[in-house]
Amino acid sequence: MQRWMSRLAAGVLLLNAGMAQALDLHGLKPGEVAVWAAPVESGVPMVEYRADAAMNPASTMKLVTSYAALTRLGPGYRWTTRLVSTAPVVDGVLKGDLYWVGSGDPRFDQRDLVELSGELRRRGIREIAGRLLLDRSVWTSTGRSDDFDGDAERAFMVAPDPQLTNLKVAWLAFYNDSLGPRVALDPALPGVSVSANLADGGTGACGDVRSRVAIRVAGDAVSVSGKLPQACDGTRAFVNVLAPTEFARQSFAAAWHGAGGVGPAGFGIAAAPAGAAVLASHDSEPLLDTLYYTNKYSNNTMARTLFLTLGREAAPGSDTPAAAERAVRRTLAEAGISDEALVLENGAGLSRRERVSARLMGQVLLAAARGPYAGEFMASLPIAGEDGTLKKRFADVGSRLRMKTGTLKDVRALAGYWLAPNGQRLAIVAIVNGPRALQQTAALDDIVADVIAAAAPACCARSAGGQ
Repeated sequence: MQRWMSRLAAGVLLLNAGMAQALDLHGLKPGEVAVWAAPVESGVPMVEYRADAAMNPASTMKLVTSYAALTRLGPGYRWTTRLVSTAPVVDGVLKGDLYWVGSGDPRFDQRDLVELSGELRRRGIREIAGRLLLDRSVWTSTGRSDDFDGDAERAFMVAPDPQLTNLKVAWLAFYNDSLGPRVALDPALPGVSVSANLADGGTGACGDVRSRVAIRVAGDAVSVSGKLPQACDGTRAFVNVLAPTEFARQSFAAAWHGAGGVGPAGFGIAAAPAGAAVLASHDSEPLLDTLYYTNKYSNNTMARTLFLTLGREAAPGSDTPAAAERAVRRTLAEAGISDEALVLENGAGLSRRERVSARLMGQVLLAAARGPYAGEFMASLPIAGEDGTLKKRFADVGSRLRMKTGTLKDVRALAGYWLAPNGQRLAIVAIVNGPRALQQTAALDDIVADVIAAAAPACCARSAGGQ
């Protein structure tokens, strides 16, 4: 409380002085940071510090993509995955090829493949005599995320894919009970081998199971070694395995064989013939659910998929990333937001190239908060001290603060809203770019806290006077 009151006192001075001169940068160099803040109700900025500088926003770029997706697609938009064929079914045998027409559903998982397999079985199909063919024509390209080669094995680097399943990761399930320490792959991909050299780690605490074991992936082989404490029984860790098309093939095989199906006889990539009959289909959860995971947990794959979906819906068959960029810029223009500072690569912020200004980001926040999907947009943001990427930050400010975080090697960023006790909302953007960004998270948080403290006396005094 004492820390917050000291901020409040400093904040009053901040409001009454020239902002550019009075803003405490908390050790940041003047050219490393950009800050903008304004009440949603008036839109008149109370902070403008280097607000028009082009900055790398890291994952706060997801807010621009999210706003465009909500505006152009709507919160109820769904992706549809289909299994189709032109072949006849004779005595339970599909006498030809089965096409998996991918939609790029960002949350499609193994359970959905099991559901599709079950639908095929209920239709009376027990064997696929032909091939499984992947129809990947939903997008012309998945776009780029350049200069991240060193991060290629990390889950956040998984690219969007028409047949994306489980975000292209499998899970290692660890057990240590009366049968001893062991590990199993889930789903049990038929072409992936798992070898384990695990010893009993005794009765100590487990913590993160990855700190107890070494996991190595080499092509289609996964090896696990180490000492597994008994407390790690039932824990899980993901592994990024196989190329996207091979992962899809093996995921389908696991689901189909698990349903008692036989085949397919081969595998390939081809567009489904016009007029092919739909044998099974799956509708995704609504876009709103995807938005929740995209922003709460800063999922790059989902954000890139939203971006591509904007392009696909705006101009089917054209250059998908280029069409997506046009759709985003059109959305900004329709809201009266200048896109002069905007540089887009994939719409996720997983980029060394993407740029926004703090003012542009702030105006997106204002437009989203005033639009028909304001509640949906705000609900997707992490809540300070409670969940998502803000779970361990801003505990002293609390749940009135909802902000999207952004983190790259040379970037730290925050963008979102603070709800004042009188119900007024403050849109806040703060971005740090520079080689010291990794060490400047606390300084960034302090700047945001100062802005909130500066806004609190004026709004709360008005609130008290109106009672």
